[in-house]
Amino acid sequence: MRFSILRTFVSSRGPGADRRLLSSAPALCALLLPVLWLVASVASAALPGTVVAAPAAQDEGRCRVSVDKTALPARVELGRTVEVRLSITADCPPATGTGSPSDIVLVIDRSASMRDNELFAPTIAAARVFLELTDFSQHQVGLVTFFTPLISPQVEVVQPLSSDGAAVRAALEAIPQPLEITGSTDLTSALRGAQGELASPRHRPGAQPVLVLLTDGEHNAILAGSPTAEAQRIKDAGTLILTIGLGVGSAARDTLEQIASREDLYFDAPTTDDLRKVYRAIAGQLSAPGEMADLEIVDILPTEVELVDGSVEPPPTEATRSALTWRLPRLPAGGWSARYLVRPLQTGRYATNKLAYVDYLDADGSIGSRPFPVPEIEVIEPDDRFRAFLPSLWRNYCKPSRPFDVVLALDASGSMAGQKLADSTAAAKTFVRFLELPPSRAGVVAFNSFASPLVDLSTDRAAVLAALDGMSTAPGTRIDRALRGALSMLAARPEGADAERQAVIILLTDGKQNGADEQEVWNAAAALRRSGLDLAVYAIGVGEDVDAGLLRQIVAPFDERFYPAAGSGDLERIYSDIAGSLPCGR
Repeated sequence: MRFSILRTFVSSRGPGADRRLLSSAPALCALLLPVLWLVASVASAALPGTVVAAPAAQDEGRCRVSVDKTALPARVELGRTVEVRLSITADCPPATGTGSPSDIVLVIDRSASMRDNELFAPTIAAARVFLELTDFSQHQVGLVTFFTPLISPQVEVVQPLSSDGAAVRAALEAIPQPLEITGSTDLTSALRGAQGELASPRHRPGAQPVLVLLTDGEHNAILAGSPTAEAQRIKDAGTLILTIGLGVGSAARDTLEQIASREDLYFDAPTTDDLRKVYRAIAGQLSAPGEMADLEIVDILPTEVELVDGSVEPPPTEATRSALTWRLPRLPAGGWSARYLVRPLQTGRYATNKLAYVDYLDADGSIGSRPFPVPEIEVIEPDDRFRAFLPSLWRNYCKPSRPFDVVLALDASGSMAGQKLADSTAAAKTFVRFLELPPSRAGVVAFNSFASPLVDLSTDRAAVLAALDGMSTAPGTRIDRALRGALSMLAARPEGADAERQAVIILLTDGKQNGADEQEVWNAAAALRRSGLDLAVYAIGVGEDVDAGLLRQIVAPFDERFYPAAGSGDLERIYSDIAGSLPCGR
């Protein structure tokens, strides 16, 4: 089974939320970015952490994954074969049959903007899907609504925690429409009210408390106290918090990300249809099986070796002369392994593969990715053999068959300041001039500690060039956020003609991931591959400080889409090369 996973970190909408008491016009609720349907298991006994590259203490809710790859013999004569072996093992949290019991409170915004923008009725419908999928023999569900009629917040427990599914569904349907005029959005009081129900005598010892907060507005109740501080107290008490934003701006997004138990437990909902997917995913993860699922193992061979026909065991799902792909619905209990033979084609010391990785769904439902080691062999020439020379490959170009939607994800970290930033923006501007705008479109995402959209996909060349001119630097290098931000911009396109455009992401960085573990980049790269978009990803690494292996993981399985640049002076040539390769979808 294939999954479309669309995770977002950025928003192009300005701040806006509830209808204010003295305002006569409803706030615009711009539909933003697609939702990562995948949600970490709310049935975990504690908050899951981050999977690191090397085996370590198991994080709650996630598998401890080990991957290995060998090539033997390590020293071989030209013409002989080498056996390559891959293996995956995982120590996952124990399964509990139908899932660990959870006490869940759904917190629903009843502010005027939910009514004005026709979001409330679809929200109730989406929550109804959640209740239909919930196993009430294992879980309890409560309902809380919130709004501010005048000054004091109105937080109502419309349904206490209950295992009576019929009663909960009836209470959901009975929630009244929002008032035509409401005041500020008070997330602090909403969180406090929901946690009060989770801490009530109705909470069952041993059940995981879960709080799912949905809002379309920014917290602006000045006297209510900090919602992030309130959320931290709730998380410290053991409650798992998920937050969902319907058309929120960047300030609200940042707040909701901080409120959530992890930053990947905040979701931007572009449409109410996507909201249904979120609630469906949450309900599904209540019965997380405690295993790795939907594995895709990809092994890319270099030109220095050739695959021996018929040697691959088990047979791959897909195979070419240069790449092998296996797809597994789940990891077998004893792990997984594969073997095949390669025949070296030239002497020297080199790796038996360009890149190998596994993308998967973790036990808590989150997306993960792990790179395999890259073993090397030494190939020597026998006395009776002469050195073999391989024919060189050459690049073909083809005429564009359809327009492009290209997102430039540009490093704006502190190390890019000065001439390097000037060179990179100048080269990017040259690339934009190569594009035929319209019908193609271009957008720009700048990243450091955060990813910020400077201009959304546009046919206005002048606007795109102006955005590049306006770039500035700040500390941090969150490559994962750059990728997710670029993907969000592409995935936010409406269905139809726009979605038929060739989607392209071009990442440029001069450094390594900084501010979060590399695992977040691997996961973001896997999300690109599983996005469901017709997407081509390119990566440009400037200077000696870049992590070439990490950038190759981002563009995998197309190793030729990684472009190392000795310095910023090489960028214009590289962008020209990429522009020439775009029509072929390379």
